[in-house]
Amino acid sequence: ARSPARRGLATAMEIWIRHLVAVGVEIEPVERIEDEDWAWFVGLDAEATRIGNTLWAGGELDAETAKRVVALFRLSFSDTGEVQPAVGARPVWLIMAMTADRTIRMKPQNLIAGLPFRAPGTVN
Repeated sequence: ARSPARRGLATAMEIWIRHLVAVGVEIEPVERIEDEDWAWFVGLDAEATRIGNTLWAGGELDAETAKRVVALFRLSFSDTGEVQPAVGARPVWLIMAMTADRTIRMKPQNLIAGLPFRAPGTVN
């Protein structure tokens, strides 16, 4: 998690989200997800989404699949008023993985489409 590359990617994602949707977030690289009751996750690529869905459903990863996870991040919103109430101040976990042929195909649009933004016009 102390990798300069992961920290750089986290910073780039923070800036990208702020630029596209004017919402402040803090993204921190982590070694593992230590959260018994995830509120939300976003797969940054198709493989990561598949892995996240397996874990979300309570499944286990085989060793080969687990090795495909190349980065994990914890995203926190600066203003929880921007977030769906069911998520609130809880972290959003970001997962990045590689395919079996060791290719990463990040889909940055997943960050925008997959985050739990509060619907426009709703209040606490």
